[in-house]
Amino acid sequence: MSDQERESRKRKLKENVIFGEKEKENPEEEEQEGRSRASVRKKLSLPLVFLLLFFLGLLFFFYSKRRFSRISTRWTTAFSDKEGSSQEYFSFADGVVKLSKDGASYLSKTGKLIWNQAYEMGSPVVSINGDFMAIGEKSGSKLFILSTSGLVGQGESPLPIEKLSISGKGVVYALLSDKDSTYITVFSKEGRNLDIGIRSVMSGDGFPMDFSTSKDGEELLVAFSYLEQSVLKSRVVFYNFSSLGKNVGADRVVGGFTDNFSGKIVGRVHFFTNEESFVAYNGGLSFFSTRVKTSPEEKKQEGIEGTIRMICYNDSYLAVFADNTKDADKGKGNYRLLLFRKSGERLFDKPISYMGSKMEISGDKIFLYQEKTYQVYDFSGRLRYNGTTEDSLYYLRSASDFNLGGTELMLCFPNKVERVRIQ
Repeated sequence: MSDQERESRKRKLKENVIFGEKEKENPEEEEQEGRSRASVRKKLSLPLVFLLLFFLGLLFFFYSKRRFSRISTRWTTAFSDKEGSSQEYFSFADGVVKLSKDGASYLSKTGKLIWNQAYEMGSPVVSINGDFMAIGEKSGSKLFILSTSGLVGQGESPLPIEKLSISGKGVVYALLSDKDSTYITVFSKEGRNLDIGIRSVMSGDGFPMDFSTSKDGEELLVAFSYLEQSVLKSRVVFYNFSSLGKNVGADRVVGGFTDNFSGKIVGRVHFFTNEESFVAYNGGLSFFSTRVKTSPEEKKQEGIEGTIRMICYNDSYLAVFADNTKDADKGKGNYRLLLFRKSGERLFDKPISYMGSKMEISGDKIFLYQEKTYQVYDFSGRLRYNGTTEDSLYYLRSASDFNLGGTELMLCFPNKVERVRIQ
């Protein structure tokens, strides 16, 4: 081998050693550089992610609370002129009931006619609770009990009917009257008189202003007005018609409250559930508990300044529309809209300028409406929609909850029902 060849081989060997070491060192350097770059990217990306989430949350919040401005009609169900005369609408299950002197019809939220019940009544009165409703003839004797499937029972009252209250199981309490006395009589869901009742002598016990039965039909809350030394007073009485009530006495009274309403007139009472109820009087509200069935208890009292013009409620909430005596002079509106939980917790007290002649609470909304205008509020007191109609608006209810894309309502007119979407 020549000297030139030996030198060439030495150079190649050196190159292999040098490059081999570099190849061994490169993976570690590259791994370290990769970790460094990833750390930099992480430090930069985390604030950007948080910032993006913040702006998305902010956008979601404002978009979900925005005031709607557009309306579109989903469907319309029309009635004949005869069907549209002298009628009322009520929320029932997921739709509405159209009530007239000639009969009642149940329309689902999809616009489908579920049932039609014919009758003849000069002036029908109605009570609805869950999937049951009772229709009676005011100052007459006819009584119909219906469910979402149609007629369940039919009965006759021995005396003229004044008011009705139906339980969530279909048991009906009917206020009947004669010349000197009133009777609250109980009917089964089949329309059978159960021979259970409360007799009140108007000259002594007073007149039942309002009454309400619990969901299970075992409890009854009655507000009486009576005269004492020429002064009009009120008392609230709780009755229990279960075996517990039978054990406390023949009159089944388990509790009565008079001093709480001294100088007040109780105009409305209602059972939210089997254990929670409220009493509305001129000047405020009282919330009661019958968790202990034989010992009703007033849990909370809420005073309301100004005249209470309207109240409405569902199974969980109570809305009040009253005059604004606080800050109307400051340009904040002549009226107030208030919302309470069934526990008595006040959720909001909002001054408003709109004077509705009717009010409804439905789904997650409160409606104020009159003639051809209406307003939609959410449960935070925000005005979500200010609407107008071409025809006189008889009734409206929620058809879906609020969501990012809007919400849907059922609008009831003299001769038609519409389902609309506002967004």
